[in-house]
Amino acid sequence: MEKCSHGDSKSCASCGVAADSEKAARTPEDEEKAIFRTLRGIRHKILVMSGKGGVGKSSVAVTLALSLARRGYKVGLMDVDIHGPNVLRMLGLEAPFDIQHAQFDLPPDLYHNLKVISIEALMRNREIAVIWRGPLKHQLIRQFLSEVQWGDLDYLIIDAPPGTGDEPMSVAQTIPDAQAVIVTTPQEISLADVRKSINFCQKINMKILGLVENMSGYFCPHCGKELPLFKKGGGEKTALAFNIPLLGSLPFDPVVVEAADEGRLMQLAEEDSAFLKAMKPMVSYLAQILPPGPAEKREPGVFKFAVPMDDGKPAARFGEAKQFAIITVKDRAVAGQELLDTPPHEPGGMPVWLEDLGVTHVLTRELGEKAQQLLKKKGIEVVVGVTEDPPETLVERYLDLYPGT
Repeated sequence: MEKCSHGDSKSCASCGVAADSEKAARTPEDEEKAIFRTLRGIRHKILVMSGKGGVGKSSVAVTLALSLARRGYKVGLMDVDIHGPNVLRMLGLEAPFDIQHAQFDLPPDLYHNLKVISIEALMRNREIAVIWRGPLKHQLIRQFLSEVQWGDLDYLIIDAPPGTGDEPMSVAQTIPDAQAVIVTTPQEISLADVRKSINFCQKINMKILGLVENMSGYFCPHCGKELPLFKKGGGEKTALAFNIPLLGSLPFDPVVVEAADEGRLMQLAEEDSAFLKAMKPMVSYLAQILPPGPAEKREPGVFKFAVPMDDGKPAARFGEAKQFAIITVKDRAVAGQELLDTPPHEPGGMPVWLEDLGVTHVLTRELGEKAQQLLKKKGIEVVVGVTEDPPETLVERYLDLYPGT
């Protein structure tokens, strides 16, 4: 990904913050494969969202990424708030060291554990408004995932703009296994909008990790007494009403506000901030329920293709397959083939069975969209519309079409 050389939003929109002509000529299939490869190397994807602005969503996203990275985990921080990006400013990041690898000139304790990308990294003038409609936003998010070399990550933290508009929807469509952390304040007007965010996640089948109540009280710097800025308990009541976890209640902390304004969040020590201290149990909980580690147990360079079979040829319908041909490919050559009986049908059982076999690709003549999404959530690439040729021929044809596999 190259830095946009234009200085205004109209010019940027005309090129879509695109790179050179070679990238512009890339086919949608190439881009889809690049995104798939990226996501396969990321263990957990966390979308930090809110129902309205001004609730401290970006502060939660940035400090969550910093806290996880300081624990030694590999973390990516992706700012998809196209119109109001704040991540780079809060971290004090200006001149990118390596945009292609989302790598800025970070402190030594974070340099190898934290990668950051934002539209501001592509803009020569950060003060100019980005005036884009939905399709351009969607494409930029896809570029962040297809062109940036994230490598293997334990966590990708995604800072979304407030509300349930284009950007959260694009994340949900592009990253089907993303999970949501929703930020609110105790105010009823904020909680009302959070309920819309919860409803949004429910409608698109995005799992909600929990709710964060921000600005929940204020510790007086003189007497140390906790004072309610708004009121307390609204986040807990909402979490109980929707049967989702309350991840934590975070106090309003002028130290964090000042550090973010001055781009010093990376330099802020945990012991100097009530906000960061309150975040500690939340970070521990997320690391427990979302354990870090390799995104997959598959051997590098080895791929397993599954082809649903019926009477010795690829089945007309995925659900009618009596057997599956499992073809192992190593160093782009077929290294083995076996024919397995289809397991007894049970809801959600097929994706788990294929995942346990280490399958990386499914080649099928027909498969419904919902079933495709279930397989993709397991990190299995799906190719629909193959011919009735023998499975080995289908695999060889796939390898010829996608030499980068």
